[in-house]
Parts: sequence; structure tokens; C-alpha cells
Amino acid sequence: MNTHLMTRRLLGGAVAALVLLPATAQAATLTPLKPCYISVTQNSPGDPTAITRERLDLGGNGFTPGSFVDLSFDGTLDRTVQVDPAGNLPPQILMSPYRARGEGAFTLTAAEQGNTLNNVTLTSRTTALTLRVLPREAEPGDRVRFRGRGFTDQRAVWAHYLRNGKVRKTVRLVRQIDNPCGSFSVRRKQIPVKRPKTGTWTLQVDQQRRYSRAPASVFVRVKIDVFTQR
Repeated sequence: MNTHLMTRRLLGGAVAALVLLPATAQAATLTPLKPCYISVTQNSPGDPTAITRERLDLGGNGFTPGSFVDLSFDGTLDRTVQVDPAGNLPPQILMSPYRARGEGAFTLTAAEQGNTLNNVTLTSRTTALTLRVLPREAEPGDRVRFRGRGFTDQRAVWAHYLRNGKVRKTVRLVRQIDNPCGSFSVRRKQIPVKRPKTGTWTLQVDQQRRYSRAPASVFVRVKIDVFTQR
């Protein structure tokens, strides 16, 4: 018996069988979303130009070449995009849903027109960038509650205290953010400076140790008035 010949024949049959298997259709996919996106409201909530929403980058593949795909947030159509000849969804720059306060979930759906098998839904969260210092009135050296949201970098949160435009003190509020939407609640001295001078202080909370008037991270500024009570 020619063992070598039998082996060659078995391998040849296996290759032929693999070639004859039908191709499996590729399911459509989208690029993953970030865990949380930020909304910022400036000092004039009623003014649309005072609202900033974080950019959301989206792409995808596996769609029917040349088809049209509807992109929707929470069931509301945002835009319709044509798929390229390779079945790819061209890169899209979207704006994440606006949230005035707190945080919550949202869905982003890509639905291929005429083909429900190529409907893809992703879920993420959005949060308002906020900072509250409670109570609103306290002695400079009192321990007060700092509550923040939107500090989404998974690292420390810093507080910079300025008077007359100069940094007088920088302290760390949070060692490291450990949740997707960057919320925290801590008790610290309102102004950690011995015998702070009267006048208006500026508190800037951000996520970089060295103070910058235009930090690379998100930031919130709060005015603190120090005065002599009669």
C-alpha cells in the first residue's frame, strides 16, 4: 500500500471541500464608542451658542456596497450616509447628545435601508460638565463638599486657587477618577490657604497638575468671595 500516495489524496480532497464551502455574509459593525461623552453649558443656558457637545467619531464596515444607512440617536434621525463600494461606512463626525444636568445613557443606531439584518445599535453615556461647592456660604477654612461630573480622564482631579491672576495654591481633590463619566464627591477645605486675603478668588478644577489658563483637560472655574463679616 502506498501510504504517501494516500496521504496526498486525502489532503487534496480536504482542500477541495474547503473551496466548495459557501461564503458567509459579513455582519455590519461600527467603531466602538467612548464610555461617556461630555456636554458643556456656559453662563447663558438659553443661548444655543453657549452649548458645547463632545465630538463623536464613527465609522463602520460590512454594509451592502452602495446602500444607504440611517444614523439615529435614541430613535431620532441624525443623517443618512451612502456606503462606499467596499461596504464601508465613510468616517463621520457626529455630535454626542446634549445633557443639561446629571448623566444618562443614549443609543446610536446605524440602519441599512431595505436590509434589517444590517442594523447595528451601540450604547454609551453622556454627562453634563459640572462642579458644585456646598454649602454656598462658608468660612474660608471650613471643610465643604466638592461635587463634580464630566472629569472623564481616568486620572487625578486638581484644584488651583488664584487671586489677582496668580496661583496661590494647588491641591489634589481626587487621587484618580474610577468611573466612566468622571463623577466625584469629596470634602476638602474651601480655601486651603492660611489666613486668605479678602477679595475675589478663582477656583479652577481640572485634570492636570500644573495650572494653565487653557488646560488640555476639561475644566470648571468658580468664583469665591472672601470678605470680613461685621
